[in-house]
Amino acid sequence: MSFVNTQHAPYVIFFIIVFCLTLFIMNKKYFSWIKTYWSYKRTIPSYISSSLYALSISLMLISLLDLRGPEERIKSTFPDQRTILIIDSSTSMLAEDVRPSRFSKAIQMARHLVKNAAAHQVSIVLFSDVQKRLIPFTDDIDLLDSRLAALEKTNSVSGGSNISQAVAEAVGYFDFEDNKDQAVGNIVVFTDAEESEGEFDLEIGPNVNLAVVGIGTVNGSNIPLRWDDGTFRGYKSQKGQPVITKLDENYIKKLGKKVKNYKYWIANSYSLPTDEILNFFRTSYNKKQSKGDVRVRPVYSYLILIPAIILYCLSIVIGRLKTFKALYSIFFLISIVSISYANESGRDSQKKIKEIPKMIQGDLEKMKAGKYSRREVLKIAEKFLKNDDPERAMEIYKEYSKEQDDESIMFNRTTAQLKAGKIEEAMPDIQNLFSNSKNENLKNKLRNNVLLALNSKSGGQGKDDSKDKKQENNEEKNKDKKEKNKEEGKEGEKENSKEDGKEDNKENKKEDNKNQDPKPGKSGNPDDKKTDQEKPSKSENEKENELKKDPKDLEKPERPTEGPSSREEKEKKIEQQRKMVKTPAMIKQILSDDRELQKKMMDTSTSERSSQKPKRDW
Repeated sequence: MSFVNTQHAPYVIFFIIVFCLTLFIMNKKYFSWIKTYWSYKRTIPSYISSSLYALSISLMLISLLDLRGPEERIKSTFPDQRTILIIDSSTSMLAEDVRPSRFSKAIQMARHLVKNAAAHQVSIVLFSDVQKRLIPFTDDIDLLDSRLAALEKTNSVSGGSNISQAVAEAVGYFDFEDNKDQAVGNIVVFTDAEESEGEFDLEIGPNVNLAVVGIGTVNGSNIPLRWDDGTFRGYKSQKGQPVITKLDENYIKKLGKKVKNYKYWIANSYSLPTDEILNFFRTSYNKKQSKGDVRVRPVYSYLILIPAIILYCLSIVIGRLKTFKALYSIFFLISIVSISYANESGRDSQKKIKEIPKMIQGDLEKMKAGKYSRREVLKIAEKFLKNDDPERAMEIYKEYSKEQDDESIMFNRTTAQLKAGKIEEAMPDIQNLFSNSKNENLKNKLRNNVLLALNSKSGGQGKDDSKDKKQENNEEKNKDKKEKNKEEGKEGEKENSKEDGKEDNKENKKEDNKNQDPKPGKSGNPDDKKTDQEKPSKSENEKENELKKDPKDLEKPERPTEGPSSREEKEKKIEQQRKMVKTPAMIKQILSDDRELQKKMMDTSTSERSSQKPKRDW
């Protein structure tokens, strides 16, 4: 362990000495005044309090030096790379020695690079005489692609080429404090390398990767000029002679002499060096990561601050000991009251536990001795349930009941679970009873038990709700009785119809259909009955799915998804997300509107040319 801010140690020592001397002199004057006028001597607790106070303040000042431990390597998330695309928009980029033109080819390569640059924050810069940043760093592909596509339509190509200055100014867009060597990122320049402003010393830090894509041919070509509607109006000329623009590969080589991480490519009409550029950035990025970008020094200043705070509190307590005597007594009384209250609450909780009746205790002793059969043990559980002790009853049912037991045992078991508040555990038995049992009286009792359990779990909804539920239960019972009566009436009518003949049978059926009351919520059609039967209740299905789950899995909290373990995994995830998201056409349409305004914003040419600047404007 060592201090990070050791350069400030002399100042800290100086302040500690000054503070201790000042405290000593002031205490001496104060207590001498007390002795002169009140004849009181300074006590030992006072000396201890002042010394502890001075020591605590000294430790707090020492903690400002930032105590750190040795370097440790930790796992960290991979940050996105920052990449700046610099596109040459000078007049020479209108040459068509590269199809469709140098500028259109640059836009095409830039768009392809944006779509394939996963885990990159991309910014777009346009330059000719001066440079302008069109888009700050973003990973929004739709925004970048639409703005690049709009560059071709705005006819913003004009002016000369000031490549070195554009690159030097673009470095300033990376985040760094004082030194340019702290800047980290990637720069891609699409240009024909025809510098029109003379040589410029390029200073780029070691952590910036520079990639230059030369667009054009060595033989060169004329510069066609067109009107806003695209019609040809002639070639660029100077002093009556047509201008021929050529790719300057020598200038591209000179540009990277003072740059540590540099690479260039020459693009023709059919080349797309996107993969090579991204691999160049990826390899240099991985090298930087392996050099120790994820090393940290843990902070241990708290080892000094904690004792300082404790000593400060002790100095206050000891210095005001007489004042604290009353507080000590109050604290003592409060602690006694709280302890007695805790004991009383514990007794009350013990009283709340129900005592087992003597009859059941005798049965339990016989059960422990092994004198009772399984049926007799289940009878003991039934007694517990009648005694309003569902938890003990549920324990016995869990151990001794089986799935093959009759309806009464299953009913008692579910009742015990519902009374104990274990509604989810009771759901399989409830569904089994409702589907297999033919005892309507048992089903009605089970419905009432379920409603009571739900009310007790939710805290109850008042007397009005309970009355409404009773009315609903009575209505359901009446409906069941009506349906039974109708079925019996139908059977009697069928027997009479056999004797009376076909004609009477038809008439009786029509009358019966008229007299039958349709069920609530149904139209009476057989198709409607089928659809009603086919629709299962959502609550029952959800509860079945929950019960199918392992109870251990329900107790486990959901773990957060872990981040990517490597840069390749992160890039694959981002590419998958991009494929899943559809391109919003509305954004492209909005950004393509008002081309005149975009043309003014994208214009990087200037007419201010003094004697120091050459007259070349392409």
